[in-house]
Amino acid sequence: MASVKDLLKNSLNDLGDDELKAFKWELENGYEGIKKSDVENADRLDTVDKMVACFGAEEAVKNTVDILKNIKRNDLAEQLENKHKQDQAEDSIEDPTVGARSKPIEGK
Repeated sequence: MASVKDLLKNSLNDLGDDELKAFKWELENGYEGIKKSDVENADRLDTVDKMVACFGAEEAVKNTVDILKNIKRNDLAEQLENKHKQDQAEDSIEDPTVGARSKPIEGK
């Protein structure tokens, strides 16, 4: 099971330099909390760290998928979505309480 940061890093590593530039442009122009100065000189790893810090892990994945689709890298968007879903499913198998709902005790 890969961490969210690893999944995002792998997606950004598959982008060419021009695609990474387009990705960062979409990020700084389309998402609150990220400024141009935050990602202007950031490499791939710094970009991942900034996204997770600003959005949290789940929202960073969602935003990355959206941006990848915007820059016409649907292959990477689909791959990221699938790997993330697979990791979430593995987590819930390892910990059956994940997503479990508690029932209120009657009479209380």
